[in-house]
Amino acid sequence: MWTNKRVGMIGCFVWMLTGAGWGQGALALEGRDVQPPPTVFEQIQIKRQDVTGDGRPDFVTLLGKRFAADSPYFEHLKIMVQDPVAKKTTFFTTPYGAYQPEMFFCDFTGGGVQQILLQAPTGGSAGTSEFYLFADKDNKPAILPVPQPLTISGSYQDHYKASLTIKETGETVVLDLSHRKKIYEENGVYKNGKLVSSVEVMPNTFSVLMPIDENRDGICELKGEQRVSGVANADTIAYVESYWKWDKTSWKLQRAVVRKAECRCLLGSNNRP
Repeated sequence: MWTNKRVGMIGCFVWMLTGAGWGQGALALEGRDVQPPPTVFEQIQIKRQDVTGDGRPDFVTLLGKRFAADSPYFEHLKIMVQDPVAKKTTFFTTPYGAYQPEMFFCDFTGGGVQQILLQAPTGGSAGTSEFYLFADKDNKPAILPVPQPLTISGSYQDHYKASLTIKETGETVVLDLSHRKKIYEENGVYKNGKLVSSVEVMPNTFSVLMPIDENRDGICELKGEQRVSGVANADTIAYVESYWKWDKTSWKLQRAVVRKAECRCLLGSNNRP
Protein backbone atom coordinates (compact mmCIF):
# COMPACT_ATOMS: atom_id res chain seq x y z
CA MET A 1 0.00 0.00 0.00
CA TRP A 2 1.29 3.39 -0.87
CA THR A 3 1.62 5.87 1.98
CA ASN A 4 2.11 9.61 1.64
CA LYS A 5 5.76 10.49 2.07
CA ARG A 6 5.09 14.10 2.70
CA VAL A 7 2.39 16.68 2.33
CA GLY A 8 3.41 18.63 -0.73
CA MET A 9 2.82 22.05 0.71
CA ILE A 10 4.48 21.59 4.09
CA GLY A 11 7.72 23.52 4.23
CA CYS A 12 6.76 26.06 1.59
CA PHE A 13 7.58 29.63 2.44
CA VAL A 14 5.83 32.74 1.26
CA TRP A 15 7.48 36.06 1.75
CA MET A 16 7.38 39.58 0.43
CA LEU A 17 10.53 40.92 -1.16
CA THR A 18 12.02 43.42 1.25
CA GLY A 19 15.36 44.22 2.69
CA ALA A 20 14.03 43.47 6.14
CA GLY A 21 11.89 40.60 7.37
CA TRP A 22 8.49 38.98 7.24
CA GLY A 23 5.32 40.96 6.64
CA GLN A 24 7.06 44.18 5.64
CA GLY A 25 6.01 46.44 2.77
CA ALA A 26 7.04 45.12 -0.64
CA LEU A 27 9.71 46.68 -2.75
CA ALA A 28 8.03 48.71 -5.48
CA LEU A 29 8.90 47.61 -8.99
CA GLU A 30 7.39 48.89 -12.19
CA GLY A 31 6.58 46.07 -14.60
CA ARG A 32 8.53 47.78 -17.37
CA ASP A 33 11.53 48.07 -15.08
CA VAL A 34 11.75 44.43 -14.10
CA GLN A 35 14.99 43.89 -12.31
CA PRO A 36 17.01 40.76 -13.13
CA PRO A 37 17.04 38.04 -10.48
CA PRO A 38 20.20 37.29 -8.52
CA THR A 39 22.90 35.82 -10.74
CA VAL A 40 22.65 32.41 -9.05
CA PHE A 41 19.06 32.09 -10.27
CA GLU A 42 17.97 31.58 -13.86
CA GLN A 43 14.73 32.61 -15.50
CA ILE A 44 13.11 29.31 -16.45
CA GLN A 45 9.69 30.59 -17.52
CA ILE A 46 8.13 34.04 -17.80
CA LYS A 47 4.38 34.64 -18.20
CA ARG A 48 2.09 37.66 -18.20
CA GLN A 49 -1.03 36.62 -16.31
CA ASP A 50 -3.42 38.43 -13.99
CA VAL A 51 -3.00 36.59 -10.69
CA THR A 52 -3.75 39.55 -8.39
CA GLY A 53 -7.25 40.24 -9.70
CA ASP A 54 -6.92 43.85 -10.82
CA GLY A 55 -7.73 43.02 -14.42
CA ARG A 56 -4.22 43.75 -15.67
CA PRO A 57 -1.49 41.22 -16.41
CA ASP A 58 1.19 40.66 -13.82
CA PHE A 59 4.72 39.47 -14.54
CA VAL A 60 5.11 35.91 -13.23
CA THR A 61 8.62 34.48 -13.42
CA LEU A 62 9.76 30.98 -12.49
CA LEU A 63 13.34 31.10 -11.20
CA GLY A 64 15.73 28.25 -10.51
CA LYS A 65 19.18 27.72 -9.05
CA ARG A 66 21.06 24.83 -10.64
CA PHE A 67 22.73 22.15 -8.57
CA ALA A 68 25.85 22.70 -10.71
CA ALA A 69 26.64 24.81 -13.73
CA ASP A 70 26.13 21.90 -16.13
CA SER A 71 23.36 20.16 -14.16
CA PRO A 72 19.80 19.82 -15.48
CA TYR A 73 18.56 19.80 -11.87
CA PHE A 74 17.39 22.99 -10.15
CA GLU A 75 17.96 22.55 -6.43
CA HIS A 76 16.03 25.71 -5.51
CA LEU A 77 12.90 27.15 -7.12
CA LYS A 78 11.12 30.48 -6.69
CA ILE A 79 8.13 32.09 -8.34
CA MET A 80 8.28 35.86 -8.55
CA VAL A 81 5.01 37.79 -9.02
CA GLN A 82 5.42 41.44 -9.98
CA ASP A 83 2.32 43.64 -9.90
CA PRO A 84 3.06 46.80 -11.93
CA VAL A 85 -0.16 48.48 -10.77
CA ALA A 86 0.25 48.01 -7.00
CA LYS A 87 4.05 48.15 -7.40
CA LYS A 88 4.53 45.05 -5.29
CA THR A 89 6.62 41.93 -5.73
CA THR A 90 5.91 38.60 -4.07
CA PHE A 91 8.05 35.48 -3.95
CA PHE A 92 6.87 31.91 -3.46
CA THR A 93 9.58 29.38 -2.55
CA THR A 94 9.26 25.60 -2.79
CA PRO A 95 10.91 23.18 -0.33
CA TYR A 96 12.24 20.90 -3.10
CA GLY A 97 13.95 21.29 -6.45
CA ALA A 98 13.05 19.82 -9.83
CA TYR A 99 13.98 18.90 -13.36
CA GLN A 100 12.23 21.03 -16.02
CA PRO A 101 9.64 22.69 -13.75
CA GLU A 102 6.66 24.40 -15.40
CA MET A 103 3.89 26.81 -14.39
CA PHE A 104 0.20 26.56 -15.32
CA PHE A 105 -2.49 29.15 -14.71
CA CYS A 106 -6.23 28.78 -14.08
CA ASP A 107 -9.00 29.80 -11.71
CA PHE A 108 -9.33 26.72 -9.52
CA THR A 109 -11.33 28.20 -6.63
CA GLY A 110 -14.05 30.01 -8.61
CA GLY A 111 -13.09 33.44 -7.28
CA GLY A 112 -12.53 34.94 -10.70
CA VAL A 113 -8.75 35.14 -10.30
CA GLN A 114 -6.13 32.75 -11.65
CA GLN A 115 -3.84 30.76 -9.39
CA ILE A 116 -0.40 29.37 -10.19
CA LEU A 117 0.06 25.60 -10.42
CA LEU A 118 3.71 24.53 -10.39
CA GLN A 119 4.78 21.10 -11.63
CA ALA A 120 8.19 20.04 -10.35
CA PRO A 121 9.36 16.70 -11.84
CA THR A 122 11.51 14.68 -9.44
CA GLY A 123 13.55 13.06 -12.18
CA GLY A 124 13.25 9.53 -10.83
CA SER A 125 12.53 6.44 -12.90
CA ALA A 126 8.92 6.47 -11.66
CA GLY A 127 8.28 9.71 -13.55
CA THR A 128 6.61 11.43 -10.59
CA SER A 129 6.39 15.14 -9.78
CA GLU A 130 5.76 17.42 -6.84
CA PHE A 131 2.93 19.93 -7.28
CA TYR A 132 2.31 23.30 -5.64
CA LEU A 133 -0.57 25.75 -5.88
CA PHE A 134 -0.06 29.45 -5.14
CA ALA A 135 -2.51 32.36 -4.99
CA ASP A 136 -1.81 36.11 -4.85
CA LYS A 137 -5.26 37.73 -5.07
CA ASP A 138 -5.15 41.39 -4.00
CA ASN A 139 -1.42 40.89 -3.37
CA LYS A 140 -2.20 38.62 -0.43
CA PRO A 141 0.04 35.57 -0.97
CA ALA A 142 -1.38 32.20 0.00
CA ILE A 143 -0.42 28.57 -0.39
CA LEU A 144 -3.33 26.34 -1.34
CA PRO A 145 -3.35 22.56 -0.85
CA VAL A 146 -3.18 20.15 -3.76
CA PRO A 147 -4.91 16.76 -3.88
CA GLN A 148 -3.07 13.90 -2.28
CA PRO A 149 -2.45 10.76 -4.36
CA LEU A 150 -4.97 7.98 -4.05
CA THR A 151 -4.21 5.12 -1.70
CA ILE A 152 -3.91 2.09 -3.97
CA SER A 153 -3.23 -1.49 -2.93
CA GLY A 154 -3.41 -4.87 -4.61
CA SER A 155 -1.70 -8.11 -5.42
CA TYR A 156 -1.18 -10.69 -8.14
CA GLN A 157 -3.46 -13.70 -8.35
CA ASP A 158 -3.41 -17.07 -10.10
CA HIS A 159 -4.18 -17.21 -13.82
CA TYR A 160 -2.25 -14.01 -14.65
CA LYS A 161 -4.52 -11.59 -12.85
CA ALA A 162 -3.92 -8.64 -10.51
CA SER A 163 -6.40 -6.87 -8.24
CA LEU A 164 -6.30 -3.13 -7.53
CA THR A 165 -8.25 -1.51 -4.69
CA ILE A 166 -8.68 2.24 -4.31
CA LYS A 167 -9.23 3.09 -0.65
CA GLU A 168 -10.93 6.43 -1.28
CA THR A 169 -13.69 4.94 -3.44
CA GLY A 170 -13.77 1.36 -2.14
CA GLU A 171 -13.56 0.13 -5.72
CA THR A 172 -11.68 -3.05 -6.63
CA VAL A 173 -10.68 -3.80 -10.21
CA VAL A 174 -9.23 -7.11 -11.44
CA LEU A 175 -6.82 -6.80 -14.35
CA ASP A 176 -6.33 -9.59 -16.85
CA LEU A 177 -2.58 -9.79 -17.48
CA SER A 178 -2.63 -12.91 -19.60
CA HIS A 179 -1.08 -10.95 -22.48
CA ARG A 180 2.08 -10.93 -20.32
CA LYS A 181 1.96 -14.68 -19.75
CA LYS A 182 5.15 -15.48 -21.63
CA ILE A 183 7.36 -12.91 -19.93
CA TYR A 184 5.95 -13.74 -16.48
CA GLU A 185 6.55 -17.45 -16.96
CA GLU A 186 10.10 -16.81 -18.25
CA ASN A 187 10.88 -14.65 -15.21
CA GLY A 188 9.53 -17.15 -12.71
CA VAL A 189 6.54 -15.10 -11.59
CA TYR A 190 4.10 -17.80 -12.66
CA LYS A 191 4.45 -21.51 -13.33
CA ASN A 192 1.70 -22.99 -15.49
CA GLY A 193 -0.61 -20.13 -14.46
CA LYS A 194 0.06 -20.53 -10.74
CA LEU A 195 1.62 -17.65 -8.85
CA VAL A 196 5.02 -18.77 -7.57
CA SER A 197 5.17 -16.30 -4.65
CA SER A 198 3.18 -13.36 -3.32
CA VAL A 199 3.51 -10.17 -5.38
CA GLU A 200 2.12 -6.82 -4.23
CA VAL A 201 1.50 -4.06 -6.77
CA MET A 202 3.60 -0.89 -6.58
CA PRO A 203 1.59 2.34 -6.97
CA ASN A 204 3.40 5.64 -7.53
CA THR A 205 2.51 9.18 -6.58
CA PHE A 206 1.19 11.64 -9.16
CA SER A 207 3.04 11.82 -12.44
CA VAL A 208 0.37 14.16 -13.78
CA LEU A 209 -1.82 16.74 -12.06
CA MET A 210 -3.17 18.91 -14.83
CA PRO A 211 -5.86 21.61 -15.07
CA ILE A 212 -9.01 20.70 -16.98
CA ASP A 213 -12.23 22.65 -17.45
CA GLU A 214 -14.81 19.88 -17.69
CA ASN A 215 -17.82 22.18 -17.36
CA ARG A 216 -16.39 24.84 -19.66
CA ASP A 217 -17.26 27.52 -17.14
CA GLY A 218 -13.78 28.99 -16.74
CA ILE A 219 -13.20 27.17 -13.44
CA CYS A 220 -10.62 24.42 -13.59
CA GLU A 221 -10.65 21.02 -11.98
CA LEU A 222 -7.56 18.84 -11.60
CA LYS A 223 -6.91 15.52 -13.27
CA GLY A 224 -4.31 13.31 -11.61
CA GLU A 225 -2.58 10.22 -12.95
CA GLN A 226 -0.72 7.58 -10.96
CA ARG A 227 1.24 4.76 -12.54
CA VAL A 228 0.97 1.28 -11.01
CA SER A 229 3.81 -1.20 -11.47
CA GLY A 230 3.73 -4.95 -11.07
CA VAL A 231 6.69 -7.27 -10.55
CA ALA A 232 9.23 -4.57 -11.45
CA ASN A 233 9.25 -0.81 -11.86
CA ALA A 234 9.38 -1.24 -15.64
CA ASP A 235 6.35 -3.53 -15.52
CA THR A 236 3.60 -0.90 -15.75
CA ILE A 237 0.25 -2.66 -15.43
CA ALA A 238 -2.19 0.25 -14.99
CA TYR A 239 -2.76 3.97 -14.72
CA VAL A 240 -5.20 5.33 -12.17
CA GLU A 241 -6.81 8.63 -13.11
CA SER A 242 -8.46 10.79 -10.47
CA TYR A 243 -10.63 13.87 -10.95
CA TRP A 244 -10.78 16.61 -8.32
CA LYS A 245 -12.88 19.72 -7.75
CA TRP A 246 -12.26 22.57 -5.31
CA ASP A 247 -14.89 22.82 -2.58
CA LYS A 248 -14.46 26.00 -0.49
CA THR A 249 -11.29 24.99 1.35
CA SER A 250 -10.14 21.66 -0.05
CA TRP A 251 -10.21 19.31 -3.02
CA LYS A 252 -12.98 16.75 -3.32
CA LEU A 253 -12.54 13.55 -5.32
CA GLN A 254 -15.17 13.33 -8.06
CA ARG A 255 -14.27 9.95 -9.51
CA ALA A 256 -11.39 7.56 -10.17
CA VAL A 257 -10.78 5.48 -13.29
CA VAL A 258 -8.42 2.49 -13.67
CA ARG A 259 -6.93 2.14 -17.14
CA LYS A 260 -4.98 -1.03 -18.00
CA ALA A 261 -1.57 -0.34 -19.51
CA GLU A 262 -0.32 -1.80 -22.73
CA CYS A 263 2.37 -4.44 -22.34
CA ARG A 264 5.94 -3.25 -22.90
CA CYS A 265 7.27 -6.42 -21.28
CA LEU A 266 10.61 -4.96 -20.22
CA LEU A 267 11.52 -7.07 -17.22
CA GLY A 268 15.11 -7.40 -16.16
CA SER A 269 17.32 -7.71 -13.12
CA ASN A 270 16.07 -4.44 -11.57
CA ASN A 271 13.12 -6.08 -9.88
CA ARG A 272 11.30 -4.99 -6.78
CA PRO A 273 13.09 -2.45 -4.60
